[in-house]
Amino acid sequence: MATLKDIAVRVGVSVSTVSRVLANDSNRLVNTDTKQKIWDVAHELGYQVKSLQPDTAQAVKLIGCVVSTLQNRHYHPYFSVIFDGIEKELSKHGYKIAYTYTQEELQKPEVLRSALHDSPLEGLIVIEGIDSKIYEHFKKHVKAIVGIDVSDPNIPCIAYDRVEAARIAVSHMIGQGHRDIMFIGGTGLSGRFEKEKRYRGYKLAMEQAGLAVQENRVLDAAWEPDNAYRLMLAYLEEYAGNLPTAVFAASDIMAMASMRAISEKGYRIPQDFAVIGFDDNEPSRYTVPPLSTIRIPTFEIGVIAAKTMLQCIRDPYPLPIRIYVPFEPVFRQSTARAAEAD
Repeated sequence: MATLKDIAVRVGVSVSTVSRVLANDSNRLVNTDTKQKIWDVAHELGYQVKSLQPDTAQAVKLIGCVVSTLQNRHYHPYFSVIFDGIEKELSKHGYKIAYTYTQEELQKPEVLRSALHDSPLEGLIVIEGIDSKIYEHFKKHVKAIVGIDVSDPNIPCIAYDRVEAARIAVSHMIGQGHRDIMFIGGTGLSGRFEKEKRYRGYKLAMEQAGLAVQENRVLDAAWEPDNAYRLMLAYLEEYAGNLPTAVFAASDIMAMASMRAISEKGYRIPQDFAVIGFDDNEPSRYTVPPLSTIRIPTFEIGVIAAKTMLQCIRDPYPLPIRIYVPFEPVFRQSTARAAEAD
């Protein structure tokens, strides 16, 4: 069955643009040619689109989605899979996604007004933290809000233990004999690594092993693989005589970007550098060598969030619940012992 992601890739636009157009063809934020292309591809792929005619608009049950960032990609290997789970579960119960906006898009006043007032929402799913002022606007106007890894204790939320997941990833490399381990990630809304959960897990694993975290071994790639690639290239040149032996990247896409830089500089993985990522997105198993990572059940997170939203609409929980999903370490050849890799 075709998904919003399939249409977005074919047309060359974001998933959020596709969802807005298919929810309301009169959306003024998308030009006419792009709208027509989206509708044409949707019909070609057999995507089930319900008509939003004025006499039936009130019968359509709509859920909005807001995500911290899609990092300027039509398809994001983490968030897009969550959207798939949300969309497929909602469709089983007669609901559909009204729109998918990013925090960056919502900074525009006209987009925020559209999100708050143009669609009669039954509820809103917020994926990771967004700007507090924007979030408060939604809380005033939307009756049911469900979070995915959102810190607000007053709403139902689906999460997993990112600190522990990161700690296990780094502890695995320590167990393989590594004592000098680099961290590549981003700081998020806080702008501080100390508040970023995957960094905290990295630091905790190092401290538990009696190892110091060196400031120059922590790279802020702002969650962008392009940044991770460039930073790693520059680092390998600057510290050529004093390099770490292992890299923990806070996402698979940053890990893969780092692997490319390492290989281009003539180093071997894992003989010279062990590399581990985070998420277990599909491409990670096809890198050379295959990437060790932490598997996060992203599709299932989307399904659980949709189910929780439906419950909140039909029969709200007496207290905000927090659902923790499991994660699974997946250790592949990128962190194998050097003797095993040769």
